[in-house]
Amino acid sequence: MNQLPRKSLVTANELEALLAKPLHLVGSVDNYFPMRLAILVFFSAIWFIRLTVFTHQVAEGLFSDPAVREYMLPALYFRAWILFLFMAAGLWSYKNGKYPAIIFGLLFVLSLFNLVFDTSLFYAEKLADQDPKITLVLIVRIFISYILFLSMRRAHMIPKGRDKWHIWLPLTRSQRT
Repeated sequence: MNQLPRKSLVTANELEALLAKPLHLVGSVDNYFPMRLAILVFFSAIWFIRLTVFTHQVAEGLFSDPAVREYMLPALYFRAWILFLFMAAGLWSYKNGKYPAIIFGLLFVLSLFNLVFDTSLFYAEKLADQDPKITLVLIVRIFISYILFLSMRRAHMIPKGRDKWHIWLPLTRSQRT
């Protein structure tokens, strides 16, 4: 039985173009991209520090049963390092311009999957008690997922050069004209 050689249906460059959805505004720049990236890095760094340094306090806040709390400690600590790796991949892609739409798209999908998983596992006890803090956490996580979605769709509009890291780019005088 002869097998035909497998050829990918879409190359990585074509997938990048499809995900980034370049519009007819090819030359335009998204001035808010560095600010959105800074928001992602800020919340990720806070969450990373919280999950690595204050793992026991996070577990105490999420689980009332001490046995479950001790069982979930390694999972919370592991999540922190996974978050660190994902954000490092996103920053690397942004810095080098290597497939940012694909990377931010993967981060968006992982963020949504992670949110659904956390809602059913980590936040179940807090949601049953209708804790307002967990509602705020969920709103922030949905906002972060939205930022990842925007980053995926506007990856073709990443600023160039020094502007790539200029957080206040939308407020600069030269951009207002």
